[in-house]
Amino acid sequence: MLSYAFKRVIRSWKLFAALLLGAVLASVFFAGVNVGADTAAKQVLTQQLSQVPVDIVVYSRGDFWSSTNATEIVEVAKVQYVTETEIISRATSWEVNSSSDNAYFTLVGMSDNSRVYDGLNVTSGSSSLQANETYVWVNSEDAGNLNLGDYLNINLSVDVWIGGRPNVTRFTLDLKVVGFVQLDDKALSIVTGDYYYYGIGTTRVVVQTSSEYRGNLLVLDWNRTFAPLLDSFYALSVPYSPIDTEVLVYLDRESVISPWDVSGSLENIQEITSQVGNKVAVYGADAYSYLESVLMMYQIRETSIRLGFIVTALPVFFVAWYMGMTISDVSLNLRRREIGLLLTKGFSRMQLLSMFLGEAILIGVIGGLIGVALSFVLTPFFAVVGGGAFSGATFIAPGTIILTVVFSVILTFLSVFLPARRASRLNVVDALREYRYVEDVKPYRQRWPWIAFLLGSFKIIILLLGVNLAVEMIRLRPANIFIAILMGIVVFLDLYVLNYIGPLLFFWGFTKLFIRGSLKFQALVTRAAKFLGDLGTIATRNVQRNPARSASIAFLIALIIGYSFQVVGTLASNEDFTVRQIYLNVGADVSVSITSTDKVSMVIDEINRNLTDHVANMSTEYSFSGSSEWGSLSLKAIDPEAWLNTAYYERGWFTVDSLEDAFQSLTSDNNTIILDRSVSRNLQVGDYIAVTLGSSVYELRIVGFFGKEQSDTFVMPMEAQYFWSQYWSYVPQGLYSKVSAEVLTSAEILIKLKAGVDGEAVADQIRALDLDGIYEVNSVTEQLNERQSNILIQAPLNVQRLGVAFAVLAVSIGTTLVTFVSLRERSREASLMSVRGLSFKQLVGMLLTENLAVVVFSVLLGTAVGLIWVHGNVAAANSATTYLLSRRVVFPMGSVLTLSACLLLVFASTILPVFIMSRRYVSRVERMVR
Repeated sequence: MLSYAFKRVIRSWKLFAALLLGAVLASVFFAGVNVGADTAAKQVLTQQLSQVPVDIVVYSRGDFWSSTNATEIVEVAKVQYVTETEIISRATSWEVNSSSDNAYFTLVGMSDNSRVYDGLNVTSGSSSLQANETYVWVNSEDAGNLNLGDYLNINLSVDVWIGGRPNVTRFTLDLKVVGFVQLDDKALSIVTGDYYYYGIGTTRVVVQTSSEYRGNLLVLDWNRTFAPLLDSFYALSVPYSPIDTEVLVYLDRESVISPWDVSGSLENIQEITSQVGNKVAVYGADAYSYLESVLMMYQIRETSIRLGFIVTALPVFFVAWYMGMTISDVSLNLRRREIGLLLTKGFSRMQLLSMFLGEAILIGVIGGLIGVALSFVLTPFFAVVGGGAFSGATFIAPGTIILTVVFSVILTFLSVFLPARRASRLNVVDALREYRYVEDVKPYRQRWPWIAFLLGSFKIIILLLGVNLAVEMIRLRPANIFIAILMGIVVFLDLYVLNYIGPLLFFWGFTKLFIRGSLKFQALVTRAAKFLGDLGTIATRNVQRNPARSASIAFLIALIIGYSFQVVGTLASNEDFTVRQIYLNVGADVSVSITSTDKVSMVIDEINRNLTDHVANMSTEYSFSGSSEWGSLSLKAIDPEAWLNTAYYERGWFTVDSLEDAFQSLTSDNNTIILDRSVSRNLQVGDYIAVTLGSSVYELRIVGFFGKEQSDTFVMPMEAQYFWSQYWSYVPQGLYSKVSAEVLTSAEILIKLKAGVDGEAVADQIRALDLDGIYEVNSVTEQLNERQSNILIQAPLNVQRLGVAFAVLAVSIGTTLVTFVSLRERSREASLMSVRGLSFKQLVGMLLTENLAVVVFSVLLGTAVGLIWVHGNVAAANSATTYLLSRRVVFPMGSVLTLSACLLLVFASTILPVFIMSRRYVSRVERMVR
């Protein structure tokens, strides 16, 4: 049977091209999803490894090291795959008596071969260190008090027990400042000992940057300065040492770590760490690997990334399967006579089924291999989609190749199985009949379509109303246990079942009931085709003759159009929400946090002096707290006019008759407030609220409210509300000036930039001013760029966008192939019509009418459900949160263009085959006439 199936596939390759093309498309996408997942996971691993400057750290278990011990450990730790080792010593809380002032510094001793020197840049002074010489880190808090040539007199005290009594021994070290140095992030991480740290249950990277580290650093030579100190302490046999010494070990990461074999990489790291620990144990030392923790976390993330990618791609795989089954139905329908002849020659029905399934397996293997080959070509594209930048030779993991071929075989087998089983059960007489369709053999049942339609309709109604059943259940709080259980079942069904397959059930049930199992759709087509006269009647009869095929095409097109609108609309809504959230967090285009309110005027003057060409407006927010009978209030004092022209806000956040009038009231009357909406429901605009600020109580007139209206679901108990203020209230700066000396205040300068100005560049320029008083600078552009470079966020979104493209392409190709095959079935009919005088234009009009009727109806149905889907998800998300921002349904120009391209592709998949096949029919008749 397999040999016959192979010969049949080779001989009639045109008949199997449709199924093969579907298998290839699905295989390419499957391989691409896995390549994207591999790339994203590898990029995550690379990113995490880049944050680990040290692979293995050898540290003392309590024994005191001499310089000889440390040097010997450096040598014995050089086991296989260890490329470098170095010694580092640190001493903290050293009292420094300089010519200018007293300060506390951290002293760090570096080996000559230390990797710190790779990221160390001498900004001024000597290029090398000698005994008792030091570099000063330029970002040290007290670096401004030191100069080249200064001598730092360091006094170290240590308790030495003599005769059972403590005796204080002092060591004095005179250090000469010979240079000032800048350290990059990696060098600073090694110097400070903040390598990589995992907290309980979460991942926390502790890599200090020059703008975050707070302290003073001195860099010394270990061999010339620190080694004698170690020996001095060692000779005293002190119970502890103020000097912490470690040996840092670096591995050949390329040889021991493979992103395709994480388990093997973990075993390699553990084995090397054990070998190092065994070598240094005699010195009272132990070894710890930071790479092991990174790889263990990577295993979890790699699995979650791949699973997320596959779940995102499931709709595409479903479409590929269903389209393959539809194409198989049509293809086997063309082989009715072959099936009848084989049955008359003695073939059993099991042999026929085996032959069809053998063809499917062969097509699956060929499609999988072609898909893998195309994946090699498209790997750079998939790598970028996965969140990385492609570089180097094309590579796909061997496991991905095997899985792709297996996936293709399984998908093709499942696509062919049911149509093949129906075809193998045909009677000989029915198989030899010209217009007997395979799909009509089995009686049609409507029980499951009705169940699917009702469940899907329930979900569509919930989405249309924008109701979140879980929130409604919390709000209603049913007292009856049976009602509570029933509502719990409904909520579970809605959230965990219908939320994912509800629209699919609706489309499937709808098309089965109203296209395949009813004459309603045919009647609609008849009325729509009246303008064609007799040709319209013929077209509608042809639609009635293929109800199952029409239902399948309608289901697929409606599903994919709905899926496209849902994905594109949801992504656009989420992107809009993210941008607005960043603007809300920053407060304006750029914000500058000030350490002390006394520094505000100085910082504003410097920004105006240096960035006047970039800044359009500036405003200052002073944040402080007050109290009222309803609890604590978070207050922001603003200049109303400047704030409106500078800050980011949305009118929907304010409950006022006129936003401009409310802010004008703040300007003209210092005893006014725009009150936090969550404080009380009973207060109204025009009421007064007593607010305690410092030692005084002020009666403030409410001119508006700020924040979202609170629903019954989220009303908190009064005792909880008293200490809780969800939003904040706005008061004039005139009121703040009266109480500024009595309240604890923080200040933030908001900056609105001129059009076209790069916010990230402006933020960098403000940081470069190095002004005393600036604590932090935030920029909307900077945070958006950081989010765009976050692989864990962007990679799944890219796969969803890619999934829409592949799904629409799969449906379009499938529709094209089904249309071609369907028109090929009717080649004799079309030729007879042409012979009887039907022109090319009339033939095209008739065929377009019967084909476009299904497509137009499906597109309209899919579009409506897709928009309802997006609206429902957005409304449900908004109802489940009290966050200030609400999600919106938005379709920016990019989304409109994407959806337009999808619709054009679907229509083209129907129109082009009609024109091509009609031209072929007419040309054939013309040749016969000649």
